[in-house]
Amino acid sequence: MSQHFRFLFTSFLAILTMSSTLLSCRNEPKVVILRKAKKQASADVVVRKEVRCIAFGSCAQAEKPMPVLDVAIQQKPDIFVWLGDNVYGDTQEISALQRAYEILGENPFFQRLNSATRLLATWDDHDYGWNDAGRHYPLKEASKEVFLDFWDDPRDAPRRNRKGIYTSYLFDGGKQDVHVILLDTRTFRDNLLRSQSILLRGSQSFTYMADYEPQRNADSTLLGLDQWRWLEKQLDVQADYRIIASSTQFGIEWNGYESWSNFPREQEKMLRLIAEAEQRAFAPTPTVFISGDVHYAEISKFPRLDGSHVYDITASGITSTWDFATKNANRIAGPVMENNVGILQLGRPGKAKISAEIWDASGQLRIEHPVLP
Repeated sequence: MSQHFRFLFTSFLAILTMSSTLLSCRNEPKVVILRKAKKQASADVVVRKEVRCIAFGSCAQAEKPMPVLDVAIQQKPDIFVWLGDNVYGDTQEISALQRAYEILGENPFFQRLNSATRLLATWDDHDYGWNDAGRHYPLKEASKEVFLDFWDDPRDAPRRNRKGIYTSYLFDGGKQDVHVILLDTRTFRDNLLRSQSILLRGSQSFTYMADYEPQRNADSTLLGLDQWRWLEKQLDVQADYRIIASSTQFGIEWNGYESWSNFPREQEKMLRLIAEAEQRAFAPTPTVFISGDVHYAEISKFPRLDGSHVYDITASGITSTWDFATKNANRIAGPVMENNVGILQLGRPGKAKISAEIWDASGQLRIEHPVLP
């Protein structure tokens, strides 16, 4: 075989091999793996608004003057969060609850606030319908309709189409996004565990009897399964700041009255979900709690498993007062026993990223404390 023929023969075999390989590749089915894209978490309501100052308060007797609301207006808040006991409508008659809201709507202090800024609201027991009531309150569906109508929730608002009144807002500003979560601590809450004659000592040497003890049942719930599922998704919403509004205090130690401390497993679950959301996020969102209910103001710092803390700023009441503050080893500022309103300042140049303030009805700044340096 000549060298020239050998070369041609070898080239021919190479071409056959290559063709066979190409044909073989064409005949092999391609494996395509399809994955559903993860849907980005979103708030219930998105508002194109810059939020740098949040005012909040609770516990207002609708017929009384509310000068502390004028103090709030002077701070030029972008929103005001009503944290519950916004009226005292304890009743088995829905018409009486409706009348309480009508009186609040006619209150000139409320009207000025409503004209000055955007109002958000959740409820506590007295505007839910009954003192310390939970999921067994028989008129909760009717009271929900009264609540949503008064606070002008549109007919297609997400919380009109599900049980309870929990909801969230993302204030999508040009410079910073603020995510506000409003929890419902009434609609799904299991019964509280009555205390067995436990004496506690509060401020000013007051001794008082505990009403409740921490729940021992592992399945006892404060928020309920549906709200927890919703909240876990909400904690993935991307924002520069996250504010969680709870009608009852989150960050205090157990004090014998209503608070998250009566449901310690729910308290632990909240901290765990926040930590897990932080691990998933590219840039974790700083999270602060605001609360009401107790008729005095304070700031509490609650320990987390990683050694850090979460802050709870309590502002209460707009008109209501109390004789003493309960025991609270987590308290780092306060108590302020006079009528008060809370303020969160977000992202002020040259200041703490989040600064918490408590103002009294005379216009005096009683507490100013950084909660995010």
